Amino acid sequence: MIGDVIGVKPAYLETGKQILALLPEAFLAKRRIVQIAGESGSGKSVTAVSIQQLLLEQGVDAYILHQDDYFHLPPASNHQKRVEDLSWVGPQEVKLDLLAAHQDAFLRGENRLEKPLVDYHENQILSEVVRLDAYQVLLVEGTYVFEAGQADLRIFMTRDYRQTRQNREDRAREAPSDFLEQVLAIEHQIIQKQREQAHLWVLQDYSVKTIQIPT
Repeated sequence: MIGDVIGVKPAYLETGKQILALLPEAFLAKRRIVQIAGESGSGKSVTAVSIQQLLLEQGVDAYILHQDDYFHLPPASNHQKRVEDLSWVGPQEVKLDLLAAHQDAFLRGENRLEKPLVDYHENQILSEVVRLDAYQVLLVEGTYVFEAGQADLRIFMTRDYRQTRQNREDRAREAPSDFLEQVLAIEHQIIQKQREQAHLWVLQDYSVKTIQIPT
């Protein structure tokens, strides 16, 4: 997303190191998809960037797909749609079928992918062309990405919207309001159901808990 600044703190790099240390030795022997899901402000994006940086240090190239680029409507328009109809909040806001198709394209080794790109400040959805054939790992992060097809590794950020208030305020995408709390409460009920699909949980203190051993 254009206009989104992702800062990586040392704690996030430590989380990334813990995650990579838990992977089987042969995990990176072929193309892999890693999905990172969780609530708003829980650290999905910075965890993805941390893993990307650490993989690069190992000579493994990784690309990140951000769910925020796959919304049907640009940010301000999506917010207005929510105001008009609160039932709009949820996975139906996102082109999850397109995100799943792009995951499949990566696994097939396609060398050219045209994907959406959101310009947050201009409230528009553009497009960009990505050369995915150069990458070994595809990192897919967002609130509902566990619903966007299969993955070799699924990471769930366990912090909920009540625990991430400061992070969200620091990011300053949306002003705090009663309406925003309503939206986050609805998302909470949907997103938390995904945690049982995860291989790993990232806990509130950024430590990592193994739920299933990835193969």
